[in-house]
Amino acid sequence: MSKKNKYILSVRSKEDLRGIALYIIEKFGVEQSKKYAIGLAKELEFLSKNPNHGKRYLSTSKKMLFRYRYISHMIFYYPTETGVFIVRVLGGRMNFLKHIS
Repeated sequence: MSKKNKYILSVRSKEDLRGIALYIIEKFGVEQSKKYAIGLAKELEFLSKNPNHGKRYLSTSKKMLFRYRYISHMIFYYPTETGVFIVRVLGGRMNFLKHIS
């Protein structure tokens, strides 16, 4: 029996996604926010099945942090035995190290 690949969102990544949704609603409307959220969810699902698809970003003592671009955001994650753990979802122009540590 195979384990289902999945993604788990950290508390901070949930806050990031909420902020992204609110920003898109304010700037582009509810429908565009829904489209972006659906696309982002598909990318998270893809990463859960293909955890090594992203680029290596930062090595810690026990694991490698990966990054993966989705339109104007960067997804930071660790591969797990059953998928990926999403650490943050940050705007492409942000200081990543400042927000990850």
